[in-house]
Amino acid sequence: MSEIIVMIRSEIGMSRVSILSNQSFQEFVNKVGQIINKPPEALILSLEGVNISSKISPNQQIKMIPNFQNGIFIQVNVDQKKGYKKPQQIQTPEQPKVYMANGQLANDQQIQQVNHKIHENKDHALSQFCQHGPQAKCINCLSSTSTKVEQKEKTEVNKCKHGEGGRCLNCAPYEQEKQNTKTVNKILCQHGPNGKCPHCIDEGQIEAKHVSFDQFLHDMKFKCRGQHPDNGRCNNCLPPTMISYKLKKDCKNHAPYPKAMCNNCLPPSILLKRQVYRHVDYVEFLNIPEMSNLVQYWTSKGKTEQRMGFLYGYYAADPNYQNGVRAIVEAIYEPPQKGTFGHVDLLQDPAQSHADEIATSLGMEKIGWIFTNVNHDCFLSSEELRQAAQYQQIYSIKHPEGCLVSKFLTVVLRTKKDSPDEVVPEVYMVSDQGQQLENDGIFQNSGRRKVLQVRDAKNELDVLPSFVYNGKSVKEFEPDFFIVNVAHGYNPNSNYSILKLYDFPVENRSAVAKQQDLKTFLHKHQKKPSHNRFADFHLLLYLSKLIDIHSVVNIAQFIGSECEVPNELLDIVKMYATGV
Repeated sequence: MSEIIVMIRSEIGMSRVSILSNQSFQEFVNKVGQIINKPPEALILSLEGVNISSKISPNQQIKMIPNFQNGIFIQVNVDQKKGYKKPQQIQTPEQPKVYMANGQLANDQQIQQVNHKIHENKDHALSQFCQHGPQAKCINCLSSTSTKVEQKEKTEVNKCKHGEGGRCLNCAPYEQEKQNTKTVNKILCQHGPNGKCPHCIDEGQIEAKHVSFDQFLHDMKFKCRGQHPDNGRCNNCLPPTMISYKLKKDCKNHAPYPKAMCNNCLPPSILLKRQVYRHVDYVEFLNIPEMSNLVQYWTSKGKTEQRMGFLYGYYAADPNYQNGVRAIVEAIYEPPQKGTFGHVDLLQDPAQSHADEIATSLGMEKIGWIFTNVNHDCFLSSEELRQAAQYQQIYSIKHPEGCLVSKFLTVVLRTKKDSPDEVVPEVYMVSDQGQQLENDGIFQNSGRRKVLQVRDAKNELDVLPSFVYNGKSVKEFEPDFFIVNVAHGYNPNSNYSILKLYDFPVENRSAVAKQQDLKTFLHKHQKKPSHNRFADFHLLLYLSKLIDIHSVVNIAQFIGSECEVPNELLDIVKMYATGV
């Protein structure tokens, strides 16, 4: 019984699925459905361009399916007709059974007396899951605190009419009592320090300044619980959409613009405030040697020539945040560039497509960009924020809820203010609002790092949105309003990483990799398995210049699936390394 890693491509991007070889094909399809939030019967799975959903028996074991090997790529499409779920009526949960002290099943009158006793005396009653006598307690007992909180959920929270993050007389007492309930229920835990039970299942999760996007959507739906079916939608629980801040010129209510115009045509006003959610909660760097190499090269130039690169990795669920998303970084590609003290200009790069192809074959994708910085006057300058917003717009994907979102990251390698010799990473994203404003062409270059400026109207027919801060209309403001902080950390454990090596010379630097570097590298790692020996992103980029890209892509696929590279490919690389 072995574990098989499968890479899937879907409408939400690249994902990794692990399945045991003795599990059935239907269990694999169910896992895929959970990841992309679609019903399994609506999924269409294709392997090497062939639809396998209808050809493979649901009960067939994974190990018995031809070509279903470790590291394969499967394209997942969704049948829109089957993927649509009809709204269902909300069913009232069955009332838990309550037993009295003599072991008899309680009638309705006795249940009312027990509930009254629970409410008044804060005692407990047995539920249908209890395995003890009437005088003992366990995690399944009906407690007064949980009963009160459940009642608050149904009667008070559903009355809220405000958005996420707001407070009113209906939900303020509920939130406070819910927090007190966690403290009370934790006393009932009967396991060791590393165990979990219904009383402490949320313990250990990080309370961050920004909530994860999926949790934000969950909280919005929670406000409407009981108001409509679970699959229904209303204005209070619709996912946030990209609002256009351009003048609407195709309004159907009147003659075409500029002959006529109404309030619906005008771009909405913008109240400057920070975004409460984020699309990525944590960034994990697995390429510590590579980042150190970038910092050393930058330092060797006296930190006067800034450097930038693109990040490659993948996304995974993060258990430390509710419905959290983690980005794992494994490689940096530094394109041709010309750096100055405060800016980096990218040059024409014909090898960028090769970097993308190699990353895809390894099971990775482009997930962000990274650059060096020595300024401490702001987190992101107006120019840096606008560039980050442009990248996020380019690499937006469709969320399962139907809205476009971007998980593209911005990483800054900055010297410490009190210790210039120490460099630390900072991770940011641009808010959805800032991303859309940049996409609609609302901003202009201000020439000042700490000031984001709204452009001037081109003529009297060019209508721009108004920006409001502290009750006043403004044309300039700090970029910080559109910055979202992202937590990050290192992981020195390379057992789970795709790339194992980071010591081949980096491309597009002053020192160009040569044939001797390839020979030295292969000799240094000759005792390693072939899929580990070639697991260096910069080595694969160098090989793509020597031999055809298709052969390098094949090598990358063997690396991603942790399979030995065929001798035919090894002989080709050896020929270029030795010149024989």
